[in-house]
Amino acid sequence: MVANLVRKDFLLVKKMAAAFLAVSILVPIILMVNAAQMAGIEIISCLYMVILTEILFMQSVATEEEKSPKAVALLCAAPYSRKSYIIARYLCYLIFYGASLAIYSVIAAVYPRFNFLNVTEALTVFLISTVLYGIYTPIMIKYGATKGQLVISAAILLVSMGPTFLVRLFHPDLHHIIEFLQGSSNLMTAIVVGISGVVIFTLSMILSIRIFSRKEL
Repeated sequence: MVANLVRKDFLLVKKMAAAFLAVSILVPIILMVNAAQMAGIEIISCLYMVILTEILFMQSVATEEEKSPKAVALLCAAPYSRKSYIIARYLCYLIFYGASLAIYSVIAAVYPRFNFLNVTEALTVFLISTVLYGIYTPIMIKYGATKGQLVISAAILLVSMGPTFLVRLFHPDLHHIIEFLQGSSNLMTAIVVGISGVVIFTLSMILSIRIFSRKEL
């Protein structure tokens, strides 16, 4: 039944499929052109792909559902539970994460200025994007798509500020951290980053389920 809910979400926004694909392809290329010399540009490019496509997708789905406010209530009344509804949203996130990695890999294969991500880098993208998605989703579920637009505006603002400025703003040593991740093949590092991402993903999903189970539809 969860698979049907995932399919429902994609059908709601199928008219925006071209926009999602354009963001996935153009964002890493634009970043590479504008900041090709910056260490870790591959990680940042893939991260931007995941964050922007997923937030745009979630916001689009929420907006479409708010056009028929009673549809979600009827959907969760029978035969789907509220828990299944939330699980489907988080499965959509995993699908977009996987799709973003695949698209990035295709771009890296045909565009010589891109390098493929190693396992630790891919898991780092998962961890960071999961933190942001894990904050955004409970807020969107609790307050709706209208207030969720504030998150969209903030994401667009961050993108427009440019990756180089963001690196300097959030962590002066991030340059060295990214270099470490690029050169790291340490299995323990990958395991720690991966487990951290899974834990945050699970906690966010549990929180979202609790919020939605108490929400009046």
